Amino acid sequence: MSALSYLEKLLNGVDVEWVALGSIADIGTGSSNRQDESDNGTYPFFVRSKNILKSDTFEFDEVAIVIPGEGGVGDIFHYVEGKYALHQRAYRISIQSNSLITKFVYHFMLSSFKQYILMKSVGATAISIRKPMLEGFQVPIPCPDQPEKSLAIQSEIVRILDKFTALTAELTAELTMRKKTVQLLSRPVAELGRG
Repeated sequence: MSALSYLEKLLNGVDVEWVALGSIADIGTGSSNRQDESDNGTYPFFVRSKNILKSDTFEFDEVAIVIPGEGGVGDIFHYVEGKYALHQRAYRISIQSNSLITKFVYHFMLSSFKQYILMKSVGATAISIRKPMLEGFQVPIPCPDQPEKSLAIQSEIVRILDKFTALTAELTAELTMRKKTVQLLSRPVAELGRG
């Protein structure tokens, strides 16, 4: 089951209002460059990759979603809480609405942002995004007329998806370890057969 259909299943039967991301979030880029990286830096430095670098300085102190503006668009998402530095071609999305939990929006973007961006960038050879594309992305607010219920639903969805993500990572690590073990054990057996 895809992440989107699973999220849709979690929202099934719930009244939902769709809002533009730009209407509920502060969206912008950083001002740091790759040369601002410091191996012994104190703060996470988000660039346009899955790897998180380090920096001696920070630009933001907030809860945010970080995505690249080009390269890995729709595949790379970071959820950050606290102080961090940000590359000039990476975007930060800081939810400013009391109606939405940032991590809920993060999970929703994980499940549907790539499809949205692919539709918006038809014919482009290299996918890159601009702020208006982010601002127009639609996110769901469950039970918009019942704020407490809405936040409870979002919290439960976040709990379920965080657990699902952790279990998936654990299973992937276990399978990788077993594959390496099988490869190591197969080597001596093959060598014995030659003797």
